[in-house]
Amino acid sequence: MRTKIALITSLTALGALIPAAAWAQEPAAATPPAGPQGATASAPPAATPATVETPASAPAGTPEPAAAAPAPAGPTPAPGWMRIDSDFFGLQLWGGGTLPLVDGVGLAMDIYVNQNTASYGEFDIGPAITAGPLTLTPMIGIQMDWTTRKAAALVPQFYVTGSLGPMYTEFWFQFYDYKMFKDLPTNQINMRLFSDYKISDYVALGPEIDLNWDSAGLPNNKGDIKKVYNLPIGPNLMLSNLGLNSSLIAFVGYETGDPTHEKNHATGRLTFVHNF
Repeated sequence: MRTKIALITSLTALGALIPAAAWAQEPAAATPPAGPQGATASAPPAATPATVETPASAPAGTPEPAAAAPAPAGPTPAPGWMRIDSDFFGLQLWGGGTLPLVDGVGLAMDIYVNQNTASYGEFDIGPAITAGPLTLTPMIGIQMDWTTRKAAALVPQFYVTGSLGPMYTEFWFQFYDYKMFKDLPTNQINMRLFSDYKISDYVALGPEIDLNWDSAGLPNNKGDIKKVYNLPIGPNLMLSNLGLNSSLIAFVGYETGDPTHEKNHATGRLTFVHNF
């Protein structure tokens, strides 16, 4: 009888100890769930502005999340751009960028490719100077004729770009000195000026005038020599913020200076520009 009582007493005590031991093993508060970057709520990701404190009842000794390794240091990319033009010169491809030098001054450079009756390639370089809302860029370039495998022209040039209030403006001046290399008996000047009013963040419209001049001139239908061989005037439409930093430009002009045609005619240019 004493043995049975002792056994029952022992089983009763054991039954009381088992749940107590299980309760003792449970934490006072659950561990916070992992955040979006795998960090616990005690150390939220850097992109999260709010700070979440770790509950005071969290188990002691919870390991801190490992700090993210810093990104390797490298040079900051310089601003770059690419451009495609289609006009009476044929298909033209451009690409370039500006290396920062000092505050307000950079070193601009680009390549220009013209694939028409011959294959031309050009490299230009010069300072890009910030003057208020405008950028002034005098450059010097060398053009190569890949067809004849010779230098074709020395190319001094000057550009003004920027916004004056709601008007985005570009002025181009290019002088092609072909006589320097004696392959062509003439020199040429190309000029361009347009100023587009920003109707919205996506659309701008304004007038444009282009001029192309040849030092030897071209004969018109009456035999008179005309040095200005192109002088189109007309509207210029710019569609900006297409995709990521891309623009489309369409110029439709009325030709007033082409001596090789008996009547004036429509002309223009289509352009795609991407900045990165």
